[in-house]
Amino acid sequence: MQTANKAMQEILDGKDLNITQLNRLICAAATVIAGEINGTGGYKLETQRSKTHPWVRRIQEGIKDIRKELSALVEIKRDNRRHRT
Repeated sequence: MQTANKAMQEILDGKDLNITQLNRLICAAATVIAGEINGTGGYKLETQRSKTHPWVRRIQEGIKDIRKELSALVEIKRDNRRHRT
């Protein structure tokens, strides 16, 4: 985890990222960390239950809802720009 934090600090040093770029970077880092913790390439039975905690699923659903709202706002803004020209 310390290595990941140091790498993120080096990547972000002096950069001005927008929210989308920052989100992608965080997701990429989380994927790498999860792969290191859980190991990759291992066989997983399809019948195994998801080990995602309920509170994590609630947060993920909240993020999904926020992304939908942001997408709707972006579309509204695009439509307003089209009607002005």
